[in-house]
Amino acid sequence: MTSRLIAWGFVHVPFLANLWAQTRRTMGTPSFAFPVRPISRMRVGVITTGGVHHVDQTPFRRKDENPQGDGSYRQLDLTRPRNEFVITHDWYDRRDAERDLNLILPAERLREFAEEGVIGELHPVAVGIMGHVEGREEFRLEFETAPKIATIFREEGVDAALLVPA
Repeated sequence: MTSRLIAWGFVHVPFLANLWAQTRRTMGTPSFAFPVRPISRMRVGVITTGGVHHVDQTPFRRKDENPQGDGSYRQLDLTRPRNEFVITHDWYDRRDAERDLNLILPAERLREFAEEGVIGELHPVAVGIMGHVEGREEFRLEFETAPKIATIFREEGVDAALLVPA
């Protein structure tokens, strides 16, 4: 069964979406941190769930390798040229993102915001993860990968992180 067929079913047969949602666990009330300074003075980091990585990095595992997804992460040097970024993710239609990476990794738009003073600066290293993780990989993402990303951003002076879904 393809992801498109499943997505079609969820949209056109709401009962299926509701049934599936009952199998998902909730993570409780999200924490909220009030900003300590205006965003125009903040260093902003980016986390993309689109399975983005550099051509010389290990690709994220595909469906046929692990149907639970991949709970690991890749650090992305935003100073590298566009042709050194690739997407390895089987659970969404990547065609638009492959044409315009800013849809899932908006580095160019955030640089423009920094130039205009909307944000203080864009952190030069983003983080790529893969959305659609289940089971052991979901546990890995929540309890290993996410804390590592938070530590990296905190140590590198990132004040706010933009989580970009794919």
